[in-house]
Amino acid sequence: MEKWSVIKHYRDILASEKGTILKNARTKVALVYPNNYEIGMQNIGFQTAYRIFNSFQDVCCERFVLDFYEDNLSIENQRFLAEFDIIALSINYEEDVLNFIKFLDSQKIPVFTDDRGVEHPPVIAGGALSLINPCLLYSIVDLQLAGDIEPMIPDLKNVFEHYKDKKDFLCKIGALSYAVVYSKTERVKPLRKKNEDFARSCIISGKGEFAGEYLVELSSGCKYNCRFCTASYSFKPYRIFNRKKIIETVKKECRVKNLGLISAAFGDLPDIYDLLTELKMMGYNVSVSSLRIDSLDDKLLSLLKSMGVRSVTIAEETASEKLKKVIAKNITPDQIYKKTEIIAKAGIENLKLYYMIGLPFEKEDDIHLIVDRVKQVSDIFRETQVKYYNRIGRIRVSVNIFIPKPFTPFQYFEPDERSPLKRKISLLKKGVARIPNVKFEIMSYNSAELQILLSQSGFEVKEFYKEYMENGFQIKSAINQYRRYKCSKGGNINEKLDWEKLIDHNTDELLQREYEKCLKVKEE
Repeated sequence: MEKWSVIKHYRDILASEKGTILKNARTKVALVYPNNYEIGMQNIGFQTAYRIFNSFQDVCCERFVLDFYEDNLSIENQRFLAEFDIIALSINYEEDVLNFIKFLDSQKIPVFTDDRGVEHPPVIAGGALSLINPCLLYSIVDLQLAGDIEPMIPDLKNVFEHYKDKKDFLCKIGALSYAVVYSKTERVKPLRKKNEDFARSCIISGKGEFAGEYLVELSSGCKYNCRFCTASYSFKPYRIFNRKKIIETVKKECRVKNLGLISAAFGDLPDIYDLLTELKMMGYNVSVSSLRIDSLDDKLLSLLKSMGVRSVTIAEETASEKLKKVIAKNITPDQIYKKTEIIAKAGIENLKLYYMIGLPFEKEDDIHLIVDRVKQVSDIFRETQVKYYNRIGRIRVSVNIFIPKPFTPFQYFEPDERSPLKRKISLLKKGVARIPNVKFEIMSYNSAELQILLSQSGFEVKEFYKEYMENGFQIKSAINQYRRYKCSKGGNINEKLDWEKLIDHNTDELLQREYEKCLKVKEE
């Protein structure tokens, strides 16, 4: 890729944005999101770090996204990575570690901390991944900041504004109580923000799924404690942010009329009707990230429909009543059918259904139950849409393969084997294909295989990264070579797993209790 093409690409992006910060300063921070621009700009943690770093005196922060590798430049001023003093990685997802490895290699920066010298910039990281499995970055970055960035501001401001050199910087920032530092295996407690420190957009992007939307965080964590979900365990405690301050901030900062409201359980917020009513009176349309079906009612759906919401998701996860007890998600078939009718009657024309396969103790009969559920929901949705609106509506079914996540009760379970998983995928595809007006998408086995490998990896994952680089960044080849290092981590609840040696979420006893409850369900 010629440099001019890269420059033009990022200048076109800048022209589509509102709120970009253009600044020059003594200390330059390269803020990297290890995926493409559209995915990076959906992440308000990335945007929050950008705002905070640029608020520091004598510090400027520019974004790097991975629309390119070798010839990549910063978005703001189209600078090379070598021109920056500090590399700060904002990362949420396991697979994106591989993108970051490829990026460092393309920039002639040694991937592993051990191989970098004083001539290379310090590399620090933060984001959800550091709370979910810090082992994945342990050998790559100099340190990880565990927790929410907002309460870190006083500490970071002092360190960044007085940047001298790499050694001094890492010494000061590494001394912070919430820093996971390479070569140390001390458990740290993540720093948590209070109910006034909600995240929100700094930049309104003209591209991607949330183009033209101002994103704002209504809550953090989740109160439901579904046993497969990191939101319930790695992001405790559940916090609801101050509605009054949210409204004040939207009035002050928002330059568009479309809001993206982010919450793990949107409909359960105690003042959700008041919040939506006030936003509607201010002239805003909204999109919502997640709705619990048991919190939906005619009033909420009617309000959302009037504010531009055209799609609602039902995340049942499994149609088996026994497996619902295993995952601790208590949604009944009657609830699903009644809420489906209410959704269609309210005029919502798009319905999404989310399921998982490969759950602990799952059998093939449970897969047939998913197909039956989709058919019944589809029939109800279509008939109601025809009755009230003379249209059939649209249904999309999305199926993920279960990944045992660190710091959840399911971290002790082994994933399903390749053969039964592929059989279940085939059964689902054939079954859903016979249902009219349903679009179906399912995670590929290869994608699940990589996520499972990374999710369950401890300190030994460095060997996989070596194989990945030695095999020309070919994931499949690297996985095949890495199998000789990989060992089972399931089943033993009495031995600390590697990620538990780095982060203390204060959930050790809770995870074991919830795991034992799963085993009891199996015996019922």
